[in-house]
Amino acid sequence: MKIQGTYNFDAPRERVWRALLDPAVLARTLPGCERLERVGENGFQGALNVQVGPVKGQFQGTLQISDLRPLEGYHMKLDGKGPNGFMNGEGDLRLTDNGSSTTLAYDLDTQVGGRVAGVGQRLLESSARSITRQGLEGLARELAAMGETAEAPSPVQPTQAEIAARVASDVARDLVPPERRPWVIGGVLLVLVAVVLLLVRACGG
Repeated sequence: MKIQGTYNFDAPRERVWRALLDPAVLARTLPGCERLERVGENGFQGALNVQVGPVKGQFQGTLQISDLRPLEGYHMKLDGKGPNGFMNGEGDLRLTDNGSSTTLAYDLDTQVGGRVAGVGQRLLESSARSITRQGLEGLARELAAMGETAEAPSPVQPTQAEIAARVASDVARDLVPPERRPWVIGGVLLVLVAVVLLLVRACGG
């Protein structure tokens, strides 16, 4: 599965570059990330909660970056596994100036196996695009809040339920005919609300 695209940040290239190497910033912006810490000079390890269709679970993984070109980009390699499967990926990130803003180009080849791969290629690709988009939007919010200093307060990040609802909406837009989207999205949101209410009742009891 290939994940590629571009995203434009309203921030100078140096600030974007620093954010892409900061595990604290990445942990706050990656959807479902519970933990991310630096291991060695150019390595990271962490835990990520992922949901694709009916399959969800936590993945423990490592991220190794190499071929660092300051302010220009780097090569990255991801290895993750959990009870429901594995995820491996490798590719490049590149930064270029776009006036006063910065454009990030990403090109990754990924492999997914186990139960999570059983949901089908189209659902996997649509979910991956949604999660990637949400992560980039989260990074954009961090950069906007950061401004010219590195000590600015972090913006409020979406909850797991909000991330799941956004993925469901994006998948429906990609895979469901337009005339059926309101019913599908509405049904998914009702299920999410029911699950949240059950959890609240369980905790209250």
